[in-house]
Amino acid sequence: FITHSNVNACRKHKDSLLQKTALKQRTNFKMAISKKERSLSIWIGIAIGVAISSMLVRYALQKKAQQTMDRPGHYKSLRCGADGSPFHPIPETIRGEIPHGIVVYYEDNQTILIQGSKHFLRSWVIESSGSFRSERLFIHAQEYCQNKSFEGVKQYLFHRASELYLLPQRGARSSALEYEIDPEQYKIIGENSQTGEWIIQVKDISHQGLRDANRTLSDLKDHIAGVRSIPWVPIR
Repeated sequence: FITHSNVNACRKHKDSLLQKTALKQRTNFKMAISKKERSLSIWIGIAIGVAISSMLVRYALQKKAQQTMDRPGHYKSLRCGADGSPFHPIPETIRGEIPHGIVVYYEDNQTILIQGSKHFLRSWVIESSGSFRSERLFIHAQEYCQNKSFEGVKQYLFHRASELYLLPQRGARSSALEYEIDPEQYKIIGENSQTGEWIIQVKDISHQGLRDANRTLSDLKDHIAGVRSIPWVPIR
């Protein structure tokens, strides 16, 4: 026979086991929920961080692009990089040949004679942009038209702005010419192997500076038979 006291002890033991089991189940449930919540919180935090970082990067890039466009010389700034003076918008033909560049100088008050016909001239000195310094050139881009308002047929010429061809007199030597030129303004840097012309680098690439260089070098008739611009053709 089981005494009454033993029955009570068994009941108490059973109740204690049930309570411990229930407590353990609740604890495991809470732990499971906590792990899911922590994991969810971590992913939400990562997503928010990525979104904020992306927004900051986009803002920085937009600000940099705007600063670049506003910088003197940029095509959209309509201000020359050398002195901040205004320039006429780059024609599509020139922009197509030099899509990325800095306008250093601009001039639009010149006229030229082509086959006896008067033409009006606009010209830009542009520093082309390249990945490497060797790919960057100063280009003299010209637009000319018979109409002063530049309506109708327009033509375009491209030359290197910082170099000129010099046709030497028969028997002339480049070393002798170097004694006659200002080393601060001019430097002989090579020779055209096909034509025998010397290549001279010009420091002042403004429009007036180029005219002065042409006139100064042309006057050295003991050494120079002719001066001409070097044509520029874009690399396709």
